[in-house]
Amino acid sequence: MTSGDSMVPKDGVDEQASAKILVVIEDDPDVQFLIEAIFAMDPRFNVTSVAVSAEDALESPPTSEPGIIVLDHGLAGSLPGLAAAPLLKERAPQAKIIMFTAHAALQARADREPAIDAFLLKTEPDKLLPLAQKLTGLGPRPADVRTAPSTHEVVQIEPTRPPK
Repeated sequence: MTSGDSMVPKDGVDEQASAKILVVIEDDPDVQFLIEAIFAMDPRFNVTSVAVSAEDALESPPTSEPGIIVLDHGLAGSLPGLAAAPLLKERAPQAKIIMFTAHAALQARADREPAIDAFLLKTEPDKLLPLAQKLTGLGPRPADVRTAPSTHEVVQIEPTRPPK
């Protein structure tokens, strides 16, 4: 598959139209796991592809149009994330690309790259899901109605005073 090919299936059918497809491009298995765990908290996202290099992501067969691409900069392979972003955007023009990296010094360059929609440091993983929800227009996940209300009651205990 060339970089000009689309990530959309040839028949044009997206079997998971209700879910936002997530592609993770990260070479550290622990960070891959973290990203997958974060997005597992919102069932509206579905991780369909994990690649350790930009080359692997660009060569992978299309499954469907991703809603979000989480992209590291320092990757296995010769193509860094910043250089891969325009190629990924060519393949999936509707995808929102989040550069999720430990390299704070890249923020100014990432901000100037039109293919990158957002920049987030790996030291702020708690902001990754809300950022993706905002970029895709999903907003925060509605409260799960199946969650039972808490049965714990807060009781304030007054200190006992010694008798006079």
